[in-house]
Amino acid sequence: MKKNLKNIYVTFFSLFCAVVPFTDLGEAIPNIALLVLLVLFPFVVQKEDWKKILDKRFYTLYFLIFLVTIQLVIFSRLEDFKFVSTLLLVILVLIISIPIKNKLIPILSFIYGSLALLIVSTINLVSHYMLSGQFNMTVGDHVSSILLGDRPYIGYVYVLSFCMCLYVATQISKAKFLYYVLALLFLVFLLIISARISLISIVVVVLSYLFYTKNLKKVGLIIIVLTLFSIIMFTVNPSLKKRFFISNNNHSFEQIVKFEPRYFIWSCANEIFFNNKNYFVGKGFVVINNELESCYVNRLDFADKKQQDFFVRSKFNTHNQFINFLLSSGILIFLIFIIFFLLWLKLDYKSYYSFILLISLILFCSVENVLARQMGAELFALTLIFSTMISSNIKNSEGHSIK
Repeated sequence: MKKNLKNIYVTFFSLFCAVVPFTDLGEAIPNIALLVLLVLFPFVVQKEDWKKILDKRFYTLYFLIFLVTIQLVIFSRLEDFKFVSTLLLVILVLIISIPIKNKLIPILSFIYGSLALLIVSTINLVSHYMLSGQFNMTVGDHVSSILLGDRPYIGYVYVLSFCMCLYVATQISKAKFLYYVLALLFLVFLLIISARISLISIVVVVLSYLFYTKNLKKVGLIIIVLTLFSIIMFTVNPSLKKRFFISNNNHSFEQIVKFEPRYFIWSCANEIFFNNKNYFVGKGFVVINNELESCYVNRLDFADKKQQDFFVRSKFNTHNQFINFLLSSGILIFLIFIIFFLLWLKLDYKSYYSFILLISLILFCSVENVLARQMGAELFALTLIFSTMISSNIKNSEGHSIK
């Protein structure tokens, strides 16, 4: 009976991993799987399983979430409850993962869930092109409807899948070629949808390989192939050129910078920080978002009224998880968040695949308030889970580097 329950548990955890990429389409989809896992958890968890999350690499994360929760209570920031609940979701996902013994099943489930999302998005993209007669993945509401979610989050799904395909290729020798092809497929789609930070993450992933291998010829070949492929994509994909501000227009550097929304967002965040007297405890997440909106209303350096109205209407948050913690919760929690990543990198830097997962997550947190929404919290937790699974496998096999 217990064996059957464990099999059911693994199945639902794998289902959860597979549907996380579809969270923006419907948050209830992963929530149902989580609910089943919570019911089954007491019947499948064992005492030794808890050791997986009673590790010093997690302590700073637990401490951070504890302090943010305490701030909510002490300063009566009840409006921040939604944000705190997403932080608690990270802990919940970490906990429900501990009975999983097979490392590859959840990773493969995530990869194939991402592949399913890619296939549906491709169908949407072709349909949009057939109906509109144009290919435009620069901006617009149609981008999210095509991708079934916001581009930065969907882009990170494909980055994570790209990294996991590279890892799985080293674990399943008979299917090595298949997973390299899937990795290439995720990369191609990132180029097609013009996901900038995701593409930058891929570049960092490839360059990081230099520090983990002695086969420089292989690295050189990979870099040359990716460079030539990228040049071709920039040539044939006008949206990609626009997203990276590459055009025939003679814009000044200052004008180019102002095309990037985060220029105004982070400029406003900078003003709020230096006008903030609550450096140690911050002002709360909702209050900061309101102050950012006020900043957009009062700024005088937007290109035109249309651009300003777009910012006010969009109500952009800080688009940086580090800055978000700094302004909303204070310097201490900001530093704890940095220490969390530094400690994790120190413990797992010998594992290439763990390292690139964490670097990708850091880059993601540098351009988005990842922990402000359910999908972000789920991706944050799964990245940590996959990183832990990979590094534990390597330590068990006493192999710390790739060749």
